Amino acid sequence: NNIGNVGIGAAICTFLAMITIKVYVAPDYLQDVTLFAHALDAFIIGVTIVVVAVPEGLPLAVTISLAYSTKKMLKDNNLIRHLQACETMGNATNICSDKTGTLTENRMTVVKGVFANVMSEDCVNGNIDMKEAAAEIILEGIATCSTARILPAPKDDEDQRPHVVGNKTEAALLQLSRTDFIGSGSGKVKVDFDVRRAKANFGKEGGSRLFP
Repeated sequence: NNIGNVGIGAAICTFLAMITIKVYVAPDYLQDVTLFAHALDAFIIGVTIVVVAVPEGLPLAVTISLAYSTKKMLKDNNLIRHLQACETMGNATNICSDKTGTLTENRMTVVKGVFANVMSEDCVNGNIDMKEAAAEIILEGIATCSTARILPAPKDDEDQRPHVVGNKTEAALLQLSRTDFIGSGSGKVKVDFDVRRAKANFGKEGGSRLFP
């Protein structure tokens, strides 16, 4: 609004200055120009100033307004990165947000599931009773249908939990396969997933086949 008023004021001043030059100064180059024609030229220039000033000032006015809104929202502990989000976030009554790695640890854990038609409500502290053949199929599927890896933590790292590389969901299943949850009653099925992947021989003659 202020930018528009400044543009209108500049247009009026320009119009009056041009009329004053014609009437009181009367330079030689305006001797052949009538007062009406000069006034018309002055009016056109004034309108041009208004038309140019208002659109050019709109982006600046919008940016200043959004920046002011951002500052006010910051006082309500609502920090936003993009100014365009002020209108949306300003109308919100409840904000539920999550960012992996900030509010969480960027880790996933299998807490419950169904294995061989057996429901388990606690996959962290409990174990499941199933046949060795079923456990072998589940463990083989977890190992071969995954590209994630679990690496030991460096000795100088404060967090000595294994490091996860790749998809976090697949890594959660791999970590489950390394616990006593599946096949805890028999040591025969507890084979590391790297060994199972090597035995699969994907892409090799006589090895397992991949289906899209």
